[in-house]
Amino acid sequence: MRITPMKILWGIFAIALIAASSLTLKPDAVPEVATLTLRTPITQVIALRGWMMLGFFGGAIFFAIIGAVRRTMLGRGRIAFFLSAALAVVGVLHGVTIYSRGISNPGSLSADPGITTSSSGNGAITVLQYNTHGGLVEATSIADLVEEEGIDVLTLPETSTVSGVEIVDELANRGLTFQMFDTGTAGTDADYDSTVLLVSSAMGEYVEADVDTGDAVYRSIVRAVPADGSGPDLIAIHSVAPSTLSTKQWRIEIESAYNLCGAYPNAIYSGDFNSTVDHELALGLSTTCTDAVAQAGSAGLGTWPSNLPSWLGSPIDRVMAPTGYEGTEAAIVDLGGSDHRGVVVRLTPET
Repeated sequence: MRITPMKILWGIFAIALIAASSLTLKPDAVPEVATLTLRTPITQVIALRGWMMLGFFGGAIFFAIIGAVRRTMLGRGRIAFFLSAALAVVGVLHGVTIYSRGISNPGSLSADPGITTSSSGNGAITVLQYNTHGGLVEATSIADLVEEEGIDVLTLPETSTVSGVEIVDELANRGLTFQMFDTGTAGTDADYDSTVLLVSSAMGEYVEADVDTGDAVYRSIVRAVPADGSGPDLIAIHSVAPSTLSTKQWRIEIESAYNLCGAYPNAIYSGDFNSTVDHELALGLSTTCTDAVAQAGSAGLGTWPSNLPSWLGSPIDRVMAPTGYEGTEAAIVDLGGSDHRGVVVRLTPET
């Protein structure tokens, strides 16, 4: 076999492409790649593993065709076939990663065995995280879900004070009492800068508390703590979305957000993080959050955007389990109106 300059160039190209493709599987493994993961547009690409999987399969098909053409016309094509096989393997491994993080979605949880107004049950707490896209998810739909799933805590980014009151009133009409904590965003202000936290009276009395976010200045973060000190703290958060103009602020906010897991280990901590576990790992933090959705076997399914199948979406709506609790069930839900899906998670005390 004669080695030509063209074969050398093909070989270099193939090796470089395979190396770059492999790094997308675990970008935090190489510090320089992890840094790129936190920069636009790589940060958006890495959040969509389903699309990367399809992209690598598409590349595999493309180079298989190139190889077949070269083999037919020139009696060559080994490098193209090898490249096709390598890209197919990377695509499969992205699918395996999605599967390993969990693709379970029963649609609803089992009967609530946890806290109610009349009994503490087994102590399980059911949490709903839902970005309502400016309050566009109907209050009646949210109240229906609360009743069906026995939800005790709701974190609702992009929900104004007015919209939060509507939900609380709808729940009260059904005999369900919830306390409301929020960012104080009036109906005349942008709903997108607001976050509402609702806590069932079954959880006991809660009071609003400050939260130390370090250098990050959030417009949308709320913390409530049990008045008698019995029970988990509750933190609802909404990090800024990454864009060309906001990448620096985005990184500051998500780094602060994930550091809160270490600062408040006894908090149920959920919200629209506008980032995934891959971004969390890329930050290289000394503490990591306990992903309750992953524990429940559903963290491979995306919550944004809602107009795509969940396996093609980005899992940026997250719920973190506090010390002493484990995510035992989860469901991805779509009530309509929002560009996000919601996630319902049951947190059960560890035995």
